Amino acid sequence: MGNKKVKIFNNLINLIPDQYKLQNSTPIAKGEVLDDWIDYNDHMNMAFYVQCFEESSDFLLEHLGLGYDYAINQDMGVFVVKCDINYKKEIKLREKFLISLESIIIKGKKLILKLIMTNNQNDIFADYEIVNLNVDLKTKKSVAFDGKIINKLA
Repeated sequence: MGNKKVKIFNNLINLIPDQYKLQNSTPIAKGEVLDDWIDYNDHMNMAFYVQCFEESSDFLLEHLGLGYDYAINQDMGVFVVKCDINYKKEIKLREKFLISLESIIIKGKKLILKLIMTNNQNDIFADYEIVNLNVDLKTKKSVAFDGKIINKLA
């Protein structure tokens, strides 16, 4: 069945304090463009934008109690069904970036996250929207989020 890792990526720094109530413009993660992320066009390859946004999404899911323990102990998981990235500005080797939460919407069985990647001058490198479904891992069927989880975001 494979190795069930707590954390898949290890490139960014999680900025979400414990017990913090999420709100718009909350800093989620920060990082720096690594050598391996640069392609022959001399900028960060699109796959690594996805990786950075996904690692930031993992930080959010863990903070909300919807990450590793949710899957392992509750047999529930959050599955990506759609993601959309808009590339606004090139990001180059060794440039530092910040990923922030723009919005979080939870209703029924859907969780929609909107994130933004910026530099220190608040120039936007990219924005990201991801649509997730709450899934019962035993039945592999989507189900509504528990009221406790919805209330945590209200």
